[in-house]
Amino acid sequence: MGDIRRKGPHIIDVTVGDNIRRRRRSLRISQEALAAAVNVTFQQIQKYERGANRVSASRLYEISRALACDAGDLMPRGEWHAAVPGQDWLRDAQALHGRHPRLFAQLTKWPEDRLRLLLVTLQTLHP
Repeated sequence: MGDIRRKGPHIIDVTVGDNIRRRRRSLRISQEALAAAVNVTFQQIQKYERGANRVSASRLYEISRALACDAGDLMPRGEWHAAVPGQDWLRDAQALHGRHPRLFAQLTKWPEDRLRLLLVTLQTLHP
């Protein structure tokens, strides 16, 4: 097995960041206010939300408390891989993010049932 090197942030970090940003905005909390609540700079919150910096488990817990949700609510849903059995969903998601970051950002906002339908449709078009 060779050394696998990624360019850019990991897809999981991007998804966690997107979820933090969505929750923060839905509560109308500024980056500055969230940063103060978890004792980091607003620049650090920006980096978390972009996926540029990974959120540690303890920091994710603090952020979830500040955003009045469970830490698990900020994590990606693990059922994506079940939509197309036998495929390496994480590798495919990383490749999609690397080639089309804006498209991937939009897809992460879709409900899981729509993502499943999209994946099944794509499988029938390109067997």
